[in-house]
Amino acid sequence: MTKTPARLVVEAFGDCDALAAMYTEDVTWRLNYSLPENIAGPHVGKEAVCAFNDAVFNKIYDGSKMRVDIQDEIGDGASSVVRFNIHAVSRRGNPYDVEYVLFAKTRGGLVCEVVELLDTLASTEQHQGNPVGLPPRA
Repeated sequence: MTKTPARLVVEAFGDCDALAAMYTEDVTWRLNYSLPENIAGPHVGKEAVCAFNDAVFNKIYDGSKMRVDIQDEIGDGASSVVRFNIHAVSRRGNPYDVEYVLFAKTRGGLVCEVVELLDTLASTEQHQGNPVGLPPRA
């Protein structure tokens, strides 16, 4: 099976250059509206989305230590979704393990829209060093 655009985005997490190469000039990226606006977005335009990716993977997390485990993937080259777990370490040194869902739409073979959904309470708690919302281990 060919990897969907959503999966390709997720598998590039931590590599800002690889992500930038996937985007249209007018790409948008947003997360849960319950998050602070500077995180939730929407981040509009390639420059803004790349700046957001840089902040996430170089200031919030150590992108070189991030790993994703794909749970489910559906869709095609135009519209796709992937459910996955992120395993990372925050810049504060706290372990991070949260389940996400990411939707991606493409135009002309490039990603033009990303919507990323997560358990915001678990994310906030884990950034504070509390093991709340950890996914079950296999």
